[in-house]
Amino acid sequence: MPTLFWTGKLSLPVKLMINMGNTIAWITGNARNSSAMKEKMKNGYNGKYSDYIHKYDEMGLSHYTKITKKLIEKLDCGGKEIVDVGCGTGILSLIALEKGAAQLACVDMSKLMLDKCKKKIISEGYSDHLISFHETDAERLPFDDNTYDLAVLNMVLGMIPNQQATITELTRVLRPGGTIALSAHGPAHMMEAIEVSVKTMNMRYFFGHRMEFWPRDENELKSFFTNAGLDNIHTERLTWIDEFGNGSEVFDFFASTSGLWWNHRLPPEIRDKETEKTRAHFQSKNVTEITSDVVFALGSKKIASHNKANAADAKNRAVD
Repeated sequence: MPTLFWTGKLSLPVKLMINMGNTIAWITGNARNSSAMKEKMKNGYNGKYSDYIHKYDEMGLSHYTKITKKLIEKLDCGGKEIVDVGCGTGILSLIALEKGAAQLACVDMSKLMLDKCKKKIISEGYSDHLISFHETDAERLPFDDNTYDLAVLNMVLGMIPNQQATITELTRVLRPGGTIALSAHGPAHMMEAIEVSVKTMNMRYFFGHRMEFWPRDENELKSFFTNAGLDNIHTERLTWIDEFGNGSEVFDFFASTSGLWWNHRLPPEIRDKETEKTRAHFQSKNVTEITSDVVFALGSKKIASHNKANAADAKNRAVD
């Protein structure tokens, strides 16, 4: 079940307003419909609610490359079979291939994102036999148990309503001893942009609906990993400020990397008008900074005790 109350950092009045609406959403039932939430998110990243998503790499490549490099800097990708869940436009996938991945499965629920990822990887000359592409849900991966050495989830978890189910599913497809590596939205991530956006929302359409965003802190990620049966869990949290020239640039970055998925609640005929109203508000409020708050987590799939014994016996025989 999705978390009901807002898990991010906002001003108290805005947070109270959001949580009041979330409570109404629970009573009416829409806060419990995670399938509908995921469908709206998918539509947002398919460009159904805004054309801004087509500028994803133009506006967000540097930002997400920084996060990606931090996530996999200590991971050994050489010769590994890797699944990149929520691959987006392929930012992490390409780096994993550069680091020598033997096999790579790119997974995303958005066909638009997956197509962009495929186009970029092919343009770099990588062979088809190295890579497969899968348009699917992170909670229902089309892979057998114990298939991959490494599962990565890069800045995706905060937009998934059933987060524990996702971590458990990633664990399922890992081989014993394999690693899950993820980066996730921390509580303060993009709080300035979210605050301004909420204040400009037409509450006639938004009040009484759960905001589909679930940032998490280190302890919560540790709990998800522990519940999935993972071992050797490590977390790290990094926070920094991204500077922009003006409020319009901040909005363009925010809109391009989110696809404005929450605009599904607006009638199609007023979406462009409401978007421009919000962009103008960013400019008038002179929003020139955004907090980046990212939590990194690693964990390994436990090796069954009898497998450990077999491995030890094999090692002893090799020594003899």
